Amino acid sequence: MSMSANPRRIIIGLLIALILLIVGFLVAMTMLFSGWSQRTIYQRAKSPDGWHEARVQFDDAGALSDFSRLVFVKHTWNGGDEPLMSCRAFWGNGEADVKLSWADNNTLVIRHHFAPQNVEAVAKNCGSVRIVAQSVPPYESY
Repeated sequence: MSMSANPRRIIIGLLIALILLIVGFLVAMTMLFSGWSQRTIYQRAKSPDGWHEARVQFDDAGALSDFSRLVFVKHTWNGGDEPLMSCRAFWGNGEADVKLSWADNNTLVIRHHFAPQNVEAVAKNCGSVRIVAQSVPPYESY
């Protein structure tokens, strides 16, 4: 039996070590930067049947972040406000007013005062929830 190393095992070992290093780096950066940001929730709105909740939020990371309003939709069994556990329904650049209401159990209406050029993204659906975004004048100049 030879004591020489198998090149395939060496490569696999190096790949596993690299993956662990990358995962460790990402976890460390998440922990580092999450302490720097502050989340502000402006409004919460539960669906009429109580299965979903929508929220308007802003995460302030100081000089690292822009001013924006985000609307996330989640199931009410999810008690946290982490964006990774929610669906982003709306993203507007600026500090314009955003109001949430439910037309029915599965339709979220987002009324906002963002000018069209300041709306970054609007989802059509968040799971079974249909998203309806309505731009209402006067628009915020950002």
